[in-house]
Amino acid sequence: MAWRDTIESLQIELADVRAERTRQSKLLEAARQSQREQLSQMAESLGIAKLIDDMNSVLLRGIGEVESYSSWDPPEKETEDDLPLLDLGAGVADDDDADYVSTVLTWDEDGECEIAVDLGFSEDGIYLQINEIDVRPEREALEQALVEAFREELQV
Repeated sequence: MAWRDTIESLQIELADVRAERTRQSKLLEAARQSQREQLSQMAESLGIAKLIDDMNSVLLRGIGEVESYSSWDPPEKETEDDLPLLDLGAGVADDDDADYVSTVLTWDEDGECEIAVDLGFSEDGIYLQINEIDVRPEREALEQALVEAFREELQV
């Protein structure tokens, strides 16, 4: 077979492979978008942001800072003051691309205190964590865990 014939037949094979990759990529993106919507809906149905806001207004009289974000939203633009002096993790890839939604309450009380609520997907399905401790993704369990996390932050 002549060189030109060989590469032209390879071109046809490549077109098929590329079309299949494109199809698979679209399927994966659709599944990922569905997971993101599911996470957003679950965060809303659990009332995570509302519970954190309530803690801030009642327990901290509004002095805390509440930040909510999701892994798929672009990060807010950083100023030079926000940038770390040395980023030792630069260029290191994350372990996984798992999507998550986080709501964080921070305040200063004899040092910086923080309660972080993370809702996301892992290999085992949906997880809910408060300060990296697993919690059942149910409203009652979430409420109790938030109270315990607050007590632990203040060592009460």
